[in-house]
Amino acid sequence: MKLWRFGAPKTPGFGLSKSYYLSVLSSASVLPSIEDVIVPKPEYEGPVVGFGAPLRAGATKEELRQPMRPGAYAIADRSRKTVCQMLLMGKEDAGFNPETFAQSALAMDFSAETVARIRGTWTIAQFTFQSHDPDVFPSLDFLQDVTARLASLSEGVIADPISRRYLLPSQVRLSDRLDPKFDAREHVSVQFRTVAGANTGYTLGMQKFALPEFELATLLDHEMAIAERFLILLAQTALIRSPMNAGDRTDGFVLAEGGFDRAVWEGIPVLEVLPPTSQTAGDALRDWADRILEN
Repeated sequence: MKLWRFGAPKTPGFGLSKSYYLSVLSSASVLPSIEDVIVPKPEYEGPVVGFGAPLRAGATKEELRQPMRPGAYAIADRSRKTVCQMLLMGKEDAGFNPETFAQSALAMDFSAETVARIRGTWTIAQFTFQSHDPDVFPSLDFLQDVTARLASLSEGVIADPISRRYLLPSQVRLSDRLDPKFDAREHVSVQFRTVAGANTGYTLGMQKFALPEFELATLLDHEMAIAERFLILLAQTALIRSPMNAGDRTDGFVLAEGGFDRAVWEGIPVLEVLPPTSQTAGDALRDWADRILEN
């Protein structure tokens, strides 16, 4: 008699890096309870469906309905495939000075509301994955839901250090997703740097999935907007269809080993996006945009 054989769980070809984490910077002086954030069977609309509990000896069920206090917590989705640790600490214990951020040049990239909330930070909740769904995408949605819920209840923002972003709760999930199950714009940002008058666009966030970032150089100022769109869609393709490697060709470009600016990329794998030898990066981008419009 033949036994049933079950294959390995289906995956998208990548997982989640152990270095991936999100933080919620809360400006409320009193935090919500665990059951306000996550509960197995919500009795009203709002809480995330799942499980949460303090990771502390002697913790009681009553604490689930009391304001959270500093310490470690376990947070899991309904299937228990996704398990996160939430470490709750005061801003001083986390070594975070809100005023340093508020007075930095980086603060100019964010709204007045975002800066005000960061400036008022009292506590920081740091979320790290202990395990995740083999399909990856449900785990990402779960963490988004939990962090957005906590930030909403505590007048906070979600800090995404790898992508160098601070998000209000309403900005975490996009209503017009590129794909129903995943949108790279929610997890990957595009940044630019200028060296000797030449602009380079690059992604930040692919490393969350233990995948190389993308880098596109020699851009003129007026080509940066189209480069941003191209790099986001390149990240979307790599994460929804298949990860990419040096030597691959895509949309008229070829990928090569990159990241030679070690001051920027030390320890981070990068793929440089190169146009055909007969074209500039801007020319190749315009050809790509024309093909998109035709389709």
